[in-house]
Amino acid sequence: MSLYDDTPAVAMQVSRDVVVASIQIELNEEVLARFREDLLNRVHDSRSRGVILDVSGLETLDSDEFAELRKIITMCTILGTESILVGLQPGVVSSLIEAGAEVDGVRAAVDLDAAFNLLNPPELAEEVDDEADGEGEETQEPEPEPGEPA
Repeated sequence: MSLYDDTPAVAMQVSRDVVVASIQIELNEEVLARFREDLLNRVHDSRSRGVILDVSGLETLDSDEFAELRKIITMCTILGTESILVGLQPGVVSSLIEAGAEVDGVRAAVDLDAAFNLLNPPELAEEVDDEADGEGEETQEPEPEPGEPA
């Protein structure tokens, strides 16, 4: 039995080595505490290289909730992942800025595709694919033995 059995959970899945957390429920202190615990465990257990926090389902996000999400992002960073916020509504962004929320250093994207591209840019993905296929590798001729013609 978990401490958070009566608290709604945020839906999460791992896709392309990234934990995608889709926040579609109203945030409060208990939901954020469960989300923090669940997300950190998922990142640790899956050894993911990134986290995407999809907040497109939130019509409101106050500065305290945003500050808690920033703490969670910092915790994920300490576990070795990059984190990106996705789907911030224009009204939410406006109210956060008006409220003086600390937004420096927060990475954000307009949608999931853009977030995945930030975590794994297409040109980087092509380089990785080329290396896996053996393309792009330079071959080095063995040096001649002493006394052999070059």
